[in-house]
Amino acid sequence: PAIFKVPGIEYIMEKAEGKMLDEILVLATESGDKVKSETFCFKPKDVLMQNLMHNSGGLTQYLKLQSTTIKNPRQEDECIITLTDVTREKMLEKSKDEFISTTSHELRTPMTIIKSYLWMMGGAKYGQLNPKQHEFLSKAQGGVQRMLSMINDTLNVSKIDQGKIQLKLEEIEIREFIGRIGQDFELKAKEKGLEFKVGIDENCQVVYADKGKLEEMLTNLLGNSVKFTGMGGITLAVTKAGDSFIKFEISDTGKGIDPSDLKRLFHKFGRIDNSYQTVAEAGGTGLGLYIVKNMVENMGGSVGAWSAGIGKGATFWFTLPSEYYEIPQNLRDSAILTLAPVLETHISSVCPI
Repeated sequence: PAIFKVPGIEYIMEKAEGKMLDEILVLATESGDKVKSETFCFKPKDVLMQNLMHNSGGLTQYLKLQSTTIKNPRQEDECIITLTDVTREKMLEKSKDEFISTTSHELRTPMTIIKSYLWMMGGAKYGQLNPKQHEFLSKAQGGVQRMLSMINDTLNVSKIDQGKIQLKLEEIEIREFIGRIGQDFELKAKEKGLEFKVGIDENCQVVYADKGKLEEMLTNLLGNSVKFTGMGGITLAVTKAGDSFIKFEISDTGKGIDPSDLKRLFHKFGRIDNSYQTVAEAGGTGLGLYIVKNMVENMGGSVGAWSAGIGKGATFWFTLPSEYYEIPQNLRDSAILTLAPVLETHISSVCPI
């Protein structure tokens, strides 16, 4: 009998004939959601879907799917589907992520211990230090902190890539939250002789976010602005974006970004030579903006950046929901809420900017 073959899957044509594609090829996403053929068949544009799962004889396969619609000699639409088995590549990627995660955890523990002992030395717990010793100690503390930041970034990316980022959304009072973060960065800006301003619109009351992750994102973006601004100032503006989102915007008068490089931001190791994230000066992993982007999008928001060019400063922004009905569905049950849920029909699929 004739055989209908898909990578690693075989069907006797006599059994497959007359059945719908969804009956003979059952696909799902990594989160377990079923992928129906209507998702990728007979679309006006070519479709590419990565990391689809198929259970074959008790074993899970990972497939890459590409589909295109063509006209046959009778001018009827036909859909060509190409499936590529990427199971081996996926397993290697998972092994790499697990190695990075384990190694990062093992590195963090001794670095934290070193940081604690350096702190005790700096506090003169066991005797006074002379000026030269203080200088060396300060450099050691800075190096340890940079190493810990790199380890934390690597762990965050590993969790993102494995889909293990845990978010606990709650209603956050914006003025109180921003006031606390603003005080910390006002001091850091003054140390460099920079002006630091915070502006919050009156109609910006609450935002739904993971409090720890929101602080991490703002610290990342504000820290970049302080690092890459030599003179002038930095502004944190909080405004409404449409009816149901809050926009956080960080602007500076720093080194700026070549407009042609903007598309390279928010990617892994997204450093930009001779621009905002200059390798020699940044000293980080190049993962910070990638982490910000993924966290924002996982909380239902969007992210972006703009610059008029080199030497003309830069603006980074992200949005987060200010209404319950804009919280991603998978986070609603665990969200800490004070507002009553609204009808599903009110949910917007577009974030207005």
